[in-house]
Amino acid sequence: MHLKRISAVFASALMISSVLSSNVFAATIRRNVTGGSVAVETSAQTETAESTEAVTSAATGEVVSTSDYIPSTINNVNMSENLDLDSVVANAGLGNVGNGNTNPEPVLGETQMVHFGLWNTADQEISGAETNTSAYAYAKDGFNKLYLNHSGIGRYYYRTYNMNSGWSTWMNSKETAPITDPANKVQAVQIRVKGYTGVRSDLYYKAVLNDGTVLDWAKNGQTLGTIGTDRYIVALKLTLWDKQTQFTEPTKVLMEAPVYEGTYVDANGQVQYSSKDAYTGWGFYNNDQYYFKDGATQKGWQYIDGYKYYLDENTGAVVRDLEPVMGLQDSYEIKYNKATMTMYIMAKDGANGYIIPYKTFMSTDGPATPVGTFKTYVKYRWKIMHDNIYCQFLSRFKDGYIIHSLIYYDKADSNRLDASTYNYIDDARSDGCLRLRAGDAAWVYYNTKMNTPVIVYNDPTNKGPVEKDAIEQPIPANQTYDPTDPIMQGR
Repeated sequence: MHLKRISAVFASALMISSVLSSNVFAATIRRNVTGGSVAVETSAQTETAESTEAVTSAATGEVVSTSDYIPSTINNVNMSENLDLDSVVANAGLGNVGNGNTNPEPVLGETQMVHFGLWNTADQEISGAETNTSAYAYAKDGFNKLYLNHSGIGRYYYRTYNMNSGWSTWMNSKETAPITDPANKVQAVQIRVKGYTGVRSDLYYKAVLNDGTVLDWAKNGQTLGTIGTDRYIVALKLTLWDKQTQFTEPTKVLMEAPVYEGTYVDANGQVQYSSKDAYTGWGFYNNDQYYFKDGATQKGWQYIDGYKYYLDENTGAVVRDLEPVMGLQDSYEIKYNKATMTMYIMAKDGANGYIIPYKTFMSTDGPATPVGTFKTYVKYRWKIMHDNIYCQFLSRFKDGYIIHSLIYYDKADSNRLDASTYNYIDDARSDGCLRLRAGDAAWVYYNTKMNTPVIVYNDPTNKGPVEKDAIEQPIPANQTYDPTDPIMQGR
C-alpha cells in the first residue's frame, strides 16, 4: 500500500486558561476606580480561600499546612459598576514574560511555540497570540472555545470548563471541543504539554476574568479561572519557560472559587485532589494519570469505567506498561483509535474479556484506515511497500492494511530509516496502514498470535483508556535508525 513521506511543518495555535495575580495571604484585585486609571484594592470580601488543615511531612517530620501545597483561590469578588476592563487587562502583567526564554531546541533547531486562540460559536478566532511574543489574547465579552496549534516536537492537552456543561473532553493541539450551549463562556482551563517540549520547558498560563480579577500564572495542567461563579475568562497569555531558569512571576492564586479544584502534591509527595466536594474521577499531575474515589487516591488493581487498571501501589499513577507486572500473556486484543492515532494492547481478565490496558503505543494512520473488527492473518519480517520504501515487523489485518514499523529507504535495512517519520509520528500520515516505532512494531510482531483481533474505531473525544506517551527525545535529521529498534539496540 502506498505510504506518504511526510514533511514536518507545524503552525502553532494554543488556547489557554487564566490565572489570578495575588498575594498568598490576602488576594489582590486590580480594579478600575476612576475610569482612566487602575488601582489595587484588597478587602475582606476578597479573602484567599485556603485550607488550614495541618499534616506532618514524611520527608521532614515537620507539621505543615496543606495551604502550602494547594494553589490559592479568591472568592466573593464584588464587580465594580465602573470597571474599565480594557485598562485592567492592559495593566494585568500578561506581557511581563516578554518573548519567553526558550531558545530553539538543539537537535533539529526548531522553535518550540504555541499559537493560542479564543474562538466563538462560529469557529472563528476572536483573538489570538503566540507564546514566543509578549502579545496576549483578549475577548472582552468572553469566548466559547479554546484552540491551540503548535510547532516543535511535543503534544499539548487542554480542556475547558463552563458551569452548564462542566469540563469538556481533553483535546489535543488542533482540536476543539463541541459547544453544547452557544451561551456558554469558557470559565476555566487546564493545559499541559508532554514530549520533548515538555522535557525542555514548563508551560505557564495566566488569565483575567470579566469582573477584573487578575489571576497568577498556572503551570503544567493546573486549573486556571473560576468555578462556582457566573464569571468567565476574557484574557489569556501562555508562555513556555526553560526549566533551567527560575520563573519569577507569581504562581499562587489560580482561581476565583470557594476552593481550588484540581490535583496537587501534598507534604508526603502524594498526589491528591482538592475539590469543594469529595471528588470521584480521573485527574492528571505532570501528565501522569490518577483515579480518585470519594476524594481518596486509588491504588493497586481497580475496575474503572469498564476497564481493569493497575495503579502504582506507592504513587497511584496508572501503570502504562503491564508486562513487568503481569508477564507475557497467552493472547491479546488490539484496539486502535483512528482519531487519536493510539494503539492499545488489551490483556484478558478471565471471563470479563480483554479489558486490561496492557500496553499503549503512539502511532500514525491515515484517512483510508478502515474502521471495523478484523484479525491478523499473515506476518512479514521485512516487506517492500512500493518503489524504494520498505518496512519491518509487519502484521497484516485487512487487504492492503498492515501494522508495521516506520519507513526505510532503498533496501530492507534497519540503518535506512527516514528520521522524520520517527520525530513527527504524531503529525505524520499514512495511506491507511498503522505505523509504530520499530520497538513497538516488533513487540506486536513477536508477541501476538495469528488471528489476533484488531478493532479499529474512530473517537476523537476519548483519549483513553490510557493516555499515550509522546516523543521525549528526537533524533537528528541525518540519523538513519530507530532508537527503539531491537536490532539496533546498543548503538
